[in-house]
Amino acid sequence: MKSVGTNDQAVRVHPSGARSNVCARDEAKGQASGGPETVVVHNGSVTLHALLWRPQGRSPFPAILLNHGSGRTREELERPGPYERQADILGPVFARHGYVFLFLFRRGVGLSADRGTNAIDLMNSELAAHGQEARSTLQHRLLENRELSDALSGLALLRALPEVDARNVAVIGHSFGGSLTLLLAEREPNLQAVVIF
Repeated sequence: MKSVGTNDQAVRVHPSGARSNVCARDEAKGQASGGPETVVVHNGSVTLHALLWRPQGRSPFPAILLNHGSGRTREELERPGPYERQADILGPVFARHGYVFLFLFRRGVGLSADRGTNAIDLMNSELAAHGQEARSTLQHRLLENRELSDALSGLALLRALPEVDARNVAVIGHSFGGSLTLLLAEREPNLQAVVIF
């Protein structure tokens, strides 16, 4: 792994090819600076954003990836929504309890709102154009392909962080993210825990 950059900003390049923006001051202290760090998660040519909380103390730490639900409609995106609030509530709780916590914003949601259309808009469009069966087919296709690929990229970045015990990682999922978490667990049998809510 190498870090490149100037002053106190750097881009961490992991052996997996994942990149994350890091603040060199926080890295030098080896502990959390109090708030989340915005990191970049690359999935092929797609660049996503996530919030990363680090606990204070001595590493390696266990880690958690959270998979949020399917997204919000365009109207709902005009105001801060439940995903941003979930991140702000859950991240500090897990960090206080000694976990590195990654809240990945998948395509079209939150910090990655400009990275494509979110799953709910795609599914609603499919429902309007072709009915419920077509919407369900698209939902399965999204879960098994695009969304799973994004989540796997977030998991790879999390495991590659030097302060993370890569053998002690769990995934949490909510709603659409719960279905995604089950598919991720099937693909990644070395996860220590899977929580669906």
